[in-house]
Amino acid sequence: MSLIQLVYASRLVGDESVLKAIHSHAVRNNTAHTITGHLLYANRRFLQVLEGEAKQVHQTFAYIKDDPRHEHVTLLLEQSIADRAFMHWNMGFRQISAEELDQFPAYKTYFQDDFSAFKVQPLIALDILKAFV
Repeated sequence: MSLIQLVYASRLVGDESVLKAIHSHAVRNNTAHTITGHLLYANRRFLQVLEGEAKQVHQTFAYIKDDPRHEHVTLLLEQSIADRAFMHWNMGFRQISAEELDQFPAYKTYFQDDFSAFKVQPLIALDILKAFV
């Protein structure tokens, strides 16, 4: 079994009332396709890691890119992995408040710009995801 880890960022289209539906759909889809991961949301931006078989992860990512609730979907990192880092989550979810984000000033900028900061330091995306599990 060849596992990959894919991390992307995107912006929410519409209002936050769709967050629960996005998470529920991710849980159903990921359970059916043996994908694990974690989804963060703050300041109208998503940061998500997907882990699983390459074909399944790529299909899921293609679906996300076509989902009208996401815009500016940006691939940050894709790598082969021996083991899952988020193996206990078919899709963890955390909505980060402005107050929580203020406690992590080094991470705050990543939820405010056009994701260009991630291009300079893409591995920080995994640090951010792990910090908010």
